[in-house]
Amino acid sequence: MTDKDRIGSNYGWHAFSNNRLQHWEYKRALVHLQAKYGIFPYYRVSVENGYNSPHDYVITLDEGEIGMPDKYFYSSGADEEVVRGYKLLLRDFAINMGIVSREADLFADDIFHYERRIVTHVEGAKASGDRQLNKLMRLAELKSIAPSLPIIESLQAIFPNTKITEDTEVLVRDVEVFHELSTLLSTSDKKPINNFIIWSLVRQMLPHLSREYRTLAEHFDHAIYGRTASYPRWLICSKVVRDWLPFAVDALQQQPPKQQFELRNGGEGGGGGVVGLNKTQGNEEFLRLMFYSLRNQLQDSLEQASWLETSAKQFLKKKLSEMRLQYGIPNEILYQPNYLKDYYNELMLNNLYFVEHLESIWTFRRLRMEQKLKPLGMEDAIVSEMYTRNQPQAIAYSNKLNMLLVSPILAGSNYYDYRYPVALNFARIGSDILETLIENFATFLLQFNAQSADLSDAVPEIRYAQPDVNCLAAGQPPHLSHELAELSPSALKSFHVTLSAARTAARALSSFVSAIDAGRAIQGAGIDQAGTYETLGLTKRLRVPGLRSYNENELFTLAYMQQHCSTAIADKDYARIKPHVEQQLAERYLFNASWQHIQFLPHSTNCAASEVSCSNLL
Repeated sequence: MTDKDRIGSNYGWHAFSNNRLQHWEYKRALVHLQAKYGIFPYYRVSVENGYNSPHDYVITLDEGEIGMPDKYFYSSGADEEVVRGYKLLLRDFAINMGIVSREADLFADDIFHYERRIVTHVEGAKASGDRQLNKLMRLAELKSIAPSLPIIESLQAIFPNTKITEDTEVLVRDVEVFHELSTLLSTSDKKPINNFIIWSLVRQMLPHLSREYRTLAEHFDHAIYGRTASYPRWLICSKVVRDWLPFAVDALQQQPPKQQFELRNGGEGGGGGVVGLNKTQGNEEFLRLMFYSLRNQLQDSLEQASWLETSAKQFLKKKLSEMRLQYGIPNEILYQPNYLKDYYNELMLNNLYFVEHLESIWTFRRLRMEQKLKPLGMEDAIVSEMYTRNQPQAIAYSNKLNMLLVSPILAGSNYYDYRYPVALNFARIGSDILETLIENFATFLLQFNAQSADLSDAVPEIRYAQPDVNCLAAGQPPHLSHELAELSPSALKSFHVTLSAARTAARALSSFVSAIDAGRAIQGAGIDQAGTYETLGLTKRLRVPGLRSYNENELFTLAYMQQHCSTAIADKDYARIKPHVEQQLAERYLFNASWQHIQFLPHSTNCAASEVSCSNLL
């Protein structure tokens, strides 16, 4: 089957036939493609944790996907080069499909302007005063609010082994958004709806189609990032394997080591360890110590947060005190000879044509997602939490289990190592762990609100603090205040979380070093601290010669700031649009903001520091 036939055969594109739209039904096409390929124009379906204890999984509905990386690119002040690159992608795709140039230009304009219309409706709904967020509601009620969206039919197709009726409860992220999307569909002609739905399918297929189509996606990639060279094919293939089979790849990497490391003179900046302790064991033991030290410091920082109500503080501190750590895949699973085989038993990959596997991969993911709606044992729940996410993370938090999950990828990497200086590990993986935990504080407060609502309807909702944009922009280039104001809430939250995590990590380092020097136990770790400190070589503070002149505070500053050193990408000013592409500020902004607002960093190197601290930072 040719690429053109493959695209046209899926409740096809009107461009292949002038009469096709007469019999085309968007509801039928939308349900079919959601169930078959996992594309989600208009609305997205997932399975997430509920906010009411015990935080069981619930079907969750959110706004759907659009073609550009962020809604910012549909605004009047968007980066013209990226918009031009996107329209060129649309036009050249249409030409490759056999459409004449003039019609291809019209197709590109139609798609872009329809997606802009979607963004306008969604943002208008979010700007309304009376919003219902994260609302648990029956499908019958949602159907009355958004009658043009075939949500019940979608859920029945996506979860065929689960009984879905009008009485089924789902979690709706923003009820007003669904009402607006329904209004949009009911007032749109068939042609733009058909174009948008088919283009949503094509976007998913493009990286796996023949070279003439893959090249189009690469050119758009160049327009965003400024790269001029294509990725080697082996890198693309390895990434596909990693994305499609993350559990299998991690399980292979976490196989028990076949030889022990002799750790003298080993590791980056390190020196010293005990002969016979392998890297994985040492890393796991050190990470456990560091986790409890970070958790304890985070509880202390919450206690000092004057902007949080006392009852909410106590709830967050309780969540932290009960939190557990899971390092890698549980050994009980690795030692079961058939667990991995059974896990992938329903996945069929029969040839080398990646595009033909998209349906199989989504079918497998859909079934794994549906299994979360049924009771799971602890081991299965851990695997599900680690590997049913859209993008498995090296460090993740599970609301269902109240557990921090650390991927086995980190065990064998050089990113952290228990033989490195303590400050290096706190600046790297320590700040990463804190970012993951602080990122979830907003969710913890939603759980607190749900718990409070069960006790009394009169209790006002508490939300996590919003970043003070004017304060964060202080000391930065003048244009930054304007750019921060244009950021999406998620990008601005990421900025806020990064600064809070770094401040807390610096404090935790001081407490950790003091505990080692005094031979004092880390609260909650439950270990023989004297033996463990000695076994891990923490009491010796051995280092390679080039690092011996630095104390722990100086090393932390150097290691942390190193993470935010900018790298130029071709000739493009990517820093300006990075927040809209990756939902994170550019490194040069983070570098300056960290130095400005985390007084520990300049103080550690005897540099002048601003004494003004932004409110709402931990």
